[in-house]
Amino acid sequence: MNLPPRDCAAELLEVVPLMMRVIRAKVRAHSSPELSMPQFRALAFLGRNEGAMLSDVASFLVLTLSATSRLVDGLVTTNLVTRESDPLDRRKIALRLTASGQKKFDAAREATADFLTERVADVSAEERACITDSMRILRGIFSDVPPETNGHPLNAEPASIEN
Repeated sequence: MNLPPRDCAAELLEVVPLMMRVIRAKVRAHSSPELSMPQFRALAFLGRNEGAMLSDVASFLVLTLSATSRLVDGLVTTNLVTRESDPLDRRKIALRLTASGQKKFDAAREATADFLTERVADVSAEERACITDSMRILRGIFSDVPPETNGHPLNAEPASIEN
């Protein structure tokens, strides 16, 4: 099949947002009611980017630094996130999940993995292999995109949904 690149791009533009909407809805349904969606997204970001700075979280959430600081304050107050001074530059404060924050992040990730497993369970083994191969190809295509953090690589390895 000789599919033009533009047709492939059009399909990605349709499918990726659909998948993200479904995944976000599933995460919302399984996240703690005491967490707002922005707080949960911040937890998830920090789960993928341990030691990120406040500006990284703000950039990811598309919020101002002051709004992000208030949001992180709430996560610190509920013992889901800690602030740690950077030993090399005390002006920098790294954000990390606490054990409780990691537990919430892991539970949501596991629930999402279970949901995705159910969704692909009825697909043939050949189609699952095709999906997996496609995801690997996409990862390779987009691996040159800068990390989610502002210039300080943190977790270089992609997260797995398996334990």
